[in-house]
Amino acid sequence: MKDDRDRNEPVMTEERKPEGAGPKPGEAAGAGEKPGEAEDPAAALEKARAEIAALQEKAARAEEYLDLARRARADFVNYQDRVRRERQEWGRQAVEQFVREFLSAMDAFTLARFEDPKLVEAIRVIEREFLRILGKFEIVPLETAGKAFDPLYHEAVAVEERADVPEGTILEEVRRGWMIGDRVLRPAAVRIAKRPPSANGAGEGAESAVR
Repeated sequence: MKDDRDRNEPVMTEERKPEGAGPKPGEAAGAGEKPGEAEDPAAALEKARAEIAALQEKAARAEEYLDLARRARADFVNYQDRVRRERQEWGRQAVEQFVREFLSAMDAFTLARFEDPKLVEAIRVIEREFLRILGKFEIVPLETAGKAFDPLYHEAVAVEERADVPEGTILEEVRRGWMIGDRVLRPAAVRIAKRPPSANGAGEGAESAVR
């Protein structure tokens, strides 16, 4: 009985797809959609040129800002230098004004005359100490002994006729002169030599005799 049932039941077989029934080559899902249109080369070139121009403009602006920053920095450095020079000048003027007032006291030490040798020596010790302190600030006295008169450094307050020394030779320092650095703080007041008229006449007569 079992065999008869098996014999009468239809046999289910796998259904084969006919050849060529699959998707055609190149055909895919969504084949009905239209592909995107290709970008125009001329438009792409124009777009690239516009982007390059924009970048160049930004670079030019950046260079301009950088140049302005450099100028501002240079102006600030110049301002700092000017302020520093002005402060130095103000300090120098203040020192010079103080020293000019102080030199009157120094003149008193230089011109002082005492009979007591001990007192004279004490005054000279104090004077040397003053000179040492002033020298620390590049304030030094002018040398005049045996020098020729120079109006840049000396002030002639007296003239003496002398035939034994060249004309213009400094004979005596009446008031000490001072230098501060490479500048004259106060010219030295001096007495200078002048050739007497007789010496000039004798010289001219001798020259005429030679001729």
